[in-house]
Amino acid sequence: MKSMKSKIFASGLALLITGLLLFQPEAKAQVETGENIMTSAAQFGQIQYFRTLIEEVGLDDKLNEDGPFTVFAPTDEAFNEIPEAELQELLESPDDLREVLLAHIAEGAYQAEDMADRDDLTMVNGVELNVDQHEGGISVGDALMVAADIVATNGVIHAVDKVILPE
Repeated sequence: MKSMKSKIFASGLALLITGLLLFQPEAKAQVETGENIMTSAAQFGQIQYFRTLIEEVGLDDKLNEDGPFTVFAPTDEAFNEIPEAELQELLESPDDLREVLLAHIAEGAYQAEDMADRDDLTMVNGVELNVDQHEGGISVGDALMVAADIVATNGVIHAVDKVILPE
C-alpha cells in the first residue's frame, strides 16, 4: 500500500510540474519536491534528455551529493534545436559532453528571486555566465528560464530553453 501512495504522489507531482510548464511558461511558483535533484529531475517531464545525459557521463553521483546545486536543465526541445551533426559529434565525445553538462550546474542554491541581483554566475566547470533579468524573464548565458524554482533537497532546478555550449 505504501508504494501505491508513493506512485500516486509521484504522479501528482509530475502533473503539477507539467502544469507549471504548460500553463505558466514564466513559472515563478516554487515547487518543493522533497527529493534530491536527480529524483526530482526524473519527475520533471520536459528535461528527460538532460537527465539521461547526466547519468550517461556519471554526473548523477555529483547531483546526488548534499550540494547545494543549481541546475539549469535544457528542455528536451532545446536539444532538438542543436544541429544533428553537432549533437552527434558531442554525443561521441564523452569529455566534451561532460563539459557541456557541467556548464549547466552551479554550486549553491539560487532560486529565481536570488538571481535578480546577480550579474553573473560561475558554473562548476569554471564557465562564467551572464545573468540578465528582462521583461521576458531571466536568462543565464543565452538560455531563458522557462520554468523556475523546482526545489529539491540538495538544490534547485530551472528549465531553460537552450543548451549552453561553452566556448
